[in-house]
Amino acid sequence: MSEAATRKKRLPIRRGRFIVPEDPNQEPYLIASRCGNCGKYFAPPRVICLNCGKMQMEQVPLKGKGTIYTFTIVHQQLPNALVQVPYAIVIVTMEEGCQLHGVVTEDLESVKIGAPVEVYFEKGMEDAEGNELLVDKFRVIKS
Repeated sequence: MSEAATRKKRLPIRRGRFIVPEDPNQEPYLIASRCGNCGKYFAPPRVICLNCGKMQMEQVPLKGKGTIYTFTIVHQQLPNALVQVPYAIVIVTMEEGCQLHGVVTEDLESVKIGAPVEVYFEKGMEDAEGNELLVDKFRVIKS
């Protein structure tokens, strides 16, 4: 069996939120839809623009940076959760204007409304074939 056939893949844990390029040297990136008519961004990607009602949506990458719109700190562990407490559930307003739900697991004392954040990707678990299933998280950008 060739090395390429046995090489494990990096895959998103859930499709439709971000893309993992096949080239392992390229970083994953968040995706959204942008309306070709009015220019509004929507995440997760949509077929119809919620602003103007047109079906001129195209899938585009997001820059991966934004600010915390609101948050809550979680202290109760959920059964089978991949994230260990404590962590913050955040709504992030991305630079493009759309909002995403996400988690912050590091530096919780820096989590506050208006804090600048960036997305990063890490291994959440492995599937039955040993492929890395990646999750996206946010972290506060230190100035």
